[in-house]
Amino acid sequence: MLSDKELTQLEDFLTKEQAFIKSMYYIAHNIEDTQTKQLFQKVASKAQQDFDVMSKHLSAGKSLQ
Repeated sequence: MLSDKELTQLEDFLTKEQAFIKSMYYIAHNIEDTQTKQLFQKVASKAQQDFDVMSKHLSAGKSLQ
């Protein structure tokens, strides 16, 4: 089980990860080069998948406490 400090650190990380994802989607939306746009979309999509998994585990961990 995670300590309160570890949970807080994980929540902070997820907040930063969410900002990163928004930035990647913003850049992808505003860039003209198709290949670069696809790269940013791919990075954003993968980061979103990772974020979703971590959020799910965090929520499950909180409910166990």
